[in-house]
Amino acid sequence: MEDVLATQLLELSQLVRKAKQQWLRERPDVPIGMISILKLIDEIGAGPDRCCHAKDLAERSGLDPSTVSRAVTAAVTQGLVERRTDSTDRRASSLALTPAGHGLLDAARVWFDGLLSVALAGWERPEVTRLSESLGTFLVALTGVLEKTPSQEAAR
Repeated sequence: MEDVLATQLLELSQLVRKAKQQWLRERPDVPIGMISILKLIDEIGAGPDRCCHAKDLAERSGLDPSTVSRAVTAAVTQGLVERRTDSTDRRASSLALTPAGHGLLDAARVWFDGLLSVALAGWERPEVTRLSESLGTFLVALTGVLEKTPSQEAAR
């Protein structure tokens, strides 16, 4: 069973890569990684300011802080993200989506929703619900496995 699942996951990763390539053909001005950064800033940001810190982005994305820093700089340069003085630590800055950033993130969601709508057009609603629930459960489990550090494993 795991062999079949592993094969299906590899096929899924290839299809996700193809979807990203199609996005880039249609929106060559916006790398898909930029959408991921905007999505994380939107998710991490809490409260009325909708802000987060670069270190939070690095932790959640699993990317190196320098990679996140370059992506944030690019997003700021493109007017998609703004740096704000952190209200709790005036020495630090927090990140927030600009209206243009929100617009781009919304456009990406619409694009990907359209792609999924076409792919799932022949599915019954309960099938889509089951897929979504099972995929959500799987993502939580896989995230838990991937986030374990070697020291946590050694403690077992």
